[in-house]
Amino acid sequence: MRIRQSSPYTKPSWLRWSLLLVGIVVVAIGIYAAFLYHDINENRTAGFETTKKQVLSATSVTEIEKVVTFNGAESYHVVFGQTDENEGRLVFYPLKGKEKTLTTINEQEMISEEDMLRKWKSNCTDCEFIKIVPGIVDEEVLWEITYRDASDRYVLDYYAIEDGSQFEQYRLKQMFK
Repeated sequence: MRIRQSSPYTKPSWLRWSLLLVGIVVVAIGIYAAFLYHDINENRTAGFETTKKQVLSATSVTEIEKVVTFNGAESYHVVFGQTDENEGRLVFYPLKGKEKTLTTINEQEMISEEDMLRKWKSNCTDCEFIKIVPGIVDEEVLWEITYRDASDRYVLDYYAIEDGSQFEQYRLKQMFK
């Protein structure tokens, strides 16, 4: 009769299976997270390629730097671009309707994003900046600055894009934490 001795270096069978199962779960969660990120990002940028093609064919813009989305009463893709003469242009491409009326702004006729942020920061020192995006509200071309103020309210400030004067403001207070 042989007596089998276990080595102090061999792991019990249940431990191996548990580690294998945990490894499989971690890999599955990682794969799911990657697909979820890809899907969310694809929805966020949906239609950008179509917008780029339309703007390039319908305007004097020849090079597109970036595209962002403005969501207000009406939603727009906002295209930041350059002409052949290296003049900056902002083009607002409406997302609603089949007939598209594009609004184009020459960057020389507007306050720059950096200048607008500098002006805003000088008036709101204890604020937590979230984002800035150009938009159209009531047929006015504006900068929308989103931030949290010192009272922890979510604030949307709208400033005229030509001179940076304040147009309107929304302050939202969180009711539940």
